[in-house]
Amino acid sequence: MAFGVALSVKANLGISPISCVPYVYSLKIPLTLGQLTIFFNLVLVLLQIVVLRRNYRLVYLAQLPAVFLLGLFIDMAMNILSNLYISSYVGQMALCIFSCIAIAFGVFLEVKAKIIYLPGEGLAMAISNTFKKEFGKTKIGVDVSMVAVGILSSFIFLHQVQGIREGTIFAAVLVGSIVKVFNKTLL
Repeated sequence: MAFGVALSVKANLGISPISCVPYVYSLKIPLTLGQLTIFFNLVLVLLQIVVLRRNYRLVYLAQLPAVFLLGLFIDMAMNILSNLYISSYVGQMALCIFSCIAIAFGVFLEVKAKIIYLPGEGLAMAISNTFKKEFGKTKIGVDVSMVAVGILSSFIFLHQVQGIREGTIFAAVLVGSIVKVFNKTLL
């Protein structure tokens, strides 16, 4: 998933929805994308607590070490891919699609394993279970909401939209859809 996030940055068509809010803040605050991802995911854990209320289990706090690892791996992937530059739009779109597949596969594996969810998927799962909605559709809704928060944050802090483009919107719909395909065809 960390490489999927880094690939979405390198595609330069807009970052993945799960990372658009931390990315926007990384353009304003002197912290790395990985560090801000950790902080943002802590907020998502708090939202899970609000959604699940008394159904929240302490075992869900096992997400916290995974969040720290994700943030570290995002920074590592960004460093590994630091020299990657694609100038053609077709190449950027291909990289964007590859990033969506990588992220979706990571989401699929964590949901199928039913061991621990990262907070973005944990929030989608909490909403799905609380309101009896299909996970794939709920994931799309959570992703679209993150894009909306990213756009609003970008306008407020940067006075223009940065880091959120057609690739972000594309990923907001595509990742959840790819997860649904993986759920139907794999394992």
